[in-house]
Amino acid sequence: MSSALKWKLAFALLLVFVAGVTTGGLLSTLHVHRHFLGPPHSGAVGDRMREHLRRVLDLTPEQAVKIAPIVDATSAKLESIRVETAQRVRDAMEESERQISPQLTPEQQKKLQELKLEHRKVLMHHGFTPPPPDGPAPSP
Repeated sequence: MSSALKWKLAFALLLVFVAGVTTGGLLSTLHVHRHFLGPPHSGAVGDRMREHLRRVLDLTPEQAVKIAPIVDATSAKLESIRVETAQRVRDAMEESERQISPQLTPEQQKKLQELKLEHRKVLMHHGFTPPPPDGPAPSP
């Protein structure tokens, strides 16, 4: 086997290895993100709680029917808490921005608005519905 052929073979094996690692990493990240990260949204809390209790406690159909209103009430309470907490966080961040903004130069204020828009995009990417932007959008 010639030296050039050995190098080509080694490179091909390295390429296959890197492709495998990359694919595995991406699939693992997707799996972890999908199953373990982030709070479930609105109606999903009750559904997940109901399914978890059914599976872990091995509930009979009759038991599942009896606990359904309790799970629904708990889910509604949790959603209310989530909405209230999100509003409090939003209010705190807006107050912080109001206090910080006067301390910045016009260029820094523009960058702060760009950061705010970028944060909004990230929230939307992760399935959250952020409040509408309140300032003028920076020009590209």
